[in-house]
Amino acid sequence: MKKVLFSVMMLVMASLGATAQQRSIVLEQAGTLAGKLPQGERGQVTSLKVSGPLNGADILVLREMGKSHLSELDMSDASIVAGGPSYFPVGSDQDAYTQDDRFSTRFFYGCTALTSVTLPKTLMSVSNDAFTNCPSLKELKVTDSEYFTSVDGILFNASMERLVRCPQGKSIESYDIPRGVVEIYPGAFRNVKTLRSVSFPASTWSISDFSFYGCPIQTIRCAMPRASIGLAFEQSVMNTAQVIVPAGTKSDYMSVEGWNKFKNFSEE
Repeated sequence: MKKVLFSVMMLVMASLGATAQQRSIVLEQAGTLAGKLPQGERGQVTSLKVSGPLNGADILVLREMGKSHLSELDMSDASIVAGGPSYFPVGSDQDAYTQDDRFSTRFFYGCTALTSVTLPKTLMSVSNDAFTNCPSLKELKVTDSEYFTSVDGILFNASMERLVRCPQGKSIESYDIPRGVVEIYPGAFRNVKTLRSVSFPASTWSISDFSFYGCPIQTIRCAMPRASIGLAFEQSVMNTAQVIVPAGTKSDYMSVEGWNKFKNFSEE
């Protein structure tokens, strides 16, 4: 009986090993990832480190895998280069193409399997919709970058003056924006479904459009005198959330476009 159980366990482990793989691939030339990773193998890879130049053809492969079983993607030693086919149809008369050292529009849009992405060291720019509709994404990682840094999986520019993106799948109920952050990028916290409370430091002066869309915010605490917010919050949040502002500034907030749409203010 023990031999039978042992045999069954070995078969199960072998089966898991066959369906879940870690791979490391080095490209010498952009556009060659498909040849290094044939179609039949892609659905088995759950963790991938890819190095070398990547163009639109390679991003198409990564996007396909990111919608299937690819969970962890390490691009730290990769570089994004212009060239190759469109990796995403933006509209009827416009497609998205790779640009040098940039995660362009909708770069990993809809890659529902991704949980962790390590950015290329040479990456200079990340579009505000590069990781839209990635509900499982829990961390964005950075190593040895001149342009970005990451704290607890949340992406900032290198000086930490701008908060670029909180991964959509990150489980976080309350978040204090770090001191020194002056700007929250468009869509930075969009669809972080667990976020209920956010606090802004005195340094923050700009909270961009759609920064907190899709977040069930109940409490907003502000240490700054006031800040531009545009369309940062949905109307349902502005109707119900409690906004706590510094003593003596309530009237200032209520005179500013955007803040004047909130219904519930208190001072502290």
